[in-house]
Amino acid sequence: MELNRSRFRLVWYFLFYGLVILYTVTFSTTVAWFLFYAFTLLLLLSFLSTRHTFVIQHINWYKTDENRINLSLTLTSKRKLPFFLSSIRLSLLKDNESSTQYKSSFFSRKVPVTFDSLLLPRGLHEQLTLEFEAVSLFGIWRRRLSYQIPVNVAVYPSVLTKSNRAKLMKTITPNLMNAMHSSLHEFYVKEIRNYQNRDAFSAIDWKTSLRRGQWMVKDYDLEEEAPIDLYFYGGSSTDFEFLLSVTYSLYIELNELITAQLYLVGEFEEGPALRQAEHNLLTIQPSTNDRAMAQIIRQSLSTDRKHILIKASDCKLPTGLTPAKTDSVFDEHDLHFLKGG
Repeated sequence: MELNRSRFRLVWYFLFYGLVILYTVTFSTTVAWFLFYAFTLLLLLSFLSTRHTFVIQHINWYKTDENRINLSLTLTSKRKLPFFLSSIRLSLLKDNESSTQYKSSFFSRKVPVTFDSLLLPRGLHEQLTLEFEAVSLFGIWRRRLSYQIPVNVAVYPSVLTKSNRAKLMKTITPNLMNAMHSSLHEFYVKEIRNYQNRDAFSAIDWKTSLRRGQWMVKDYDLEEEAPIDLYFYGGSSTDFEFLLSVTYSLYIELNELITAQLYLVGEFEEGPALRQAEHNLLTIQPSTNDRAMAQIIRQSLSTDRKHILIKASDCKLPTGLTPAKTDSVFDEHDLHFLKGG
């Protein structure tokens, strides 16, 4: 619509300019030549007003906790001449998200611009696209340019709210308690010694005390934490980002209590793979290679460790692979109470 309006205005101006030329040729008077030169000068100034070389300076940005980026910059003329543009439209773009600002710039040397916060998708962002459209005097000519604004923003999956993380931990706590009291969670008696004043009365081992005729206390080695592996099985696009967000939130919560290993199974640049590093949360995508994914999950789950597996309901486990009693499997139906909270 805006482009058609500009073309209509340009055609109208040139039609009028043609009439001025015709009038000057037909009636060669001083007034006619004045109108011709004046109109020619206005058209020339209008065209030259869009020929500025623009420089972007003072780029400042920061990322909010909601994975939004706030950015400001200053647009200046390279030759430090004032702008003769009637207005400037600047659009900050990233994928399907955009933020647009309109600025009046006539006779300004610097045009400061602050964009509204732009929501960034999950991933590592090294640059944003800035589309620039300058409107000349009288709105006849337009000039469009595109710049790449360098940034370095890592957007991890969104973390659940505090209340939802509490609900999540309440749901999996019974499974964690079973693991902590399973055969995987061992402890050993280091020594049996005489009772000392600093020992609690409840720490007395009564069987040994009766046998030896004096109060005795058992010292234990430090208990070993139950090894827990947290798996995200990205073999389906169903609720992919939601389940990845739940996995990331659970990983953060678990590591405040015990040591948990994170395993990401999904599509990466080189194809279906298993990755452990936390930064791989930025690049993992759902995989459609069911055979390769089944092979990966079958090999990685063949250990004696406790597993928590988060996957989509339509992402089936490989044939013949049955989770152990100490394992927990959750899908979007089990975690529906976390949506919208």
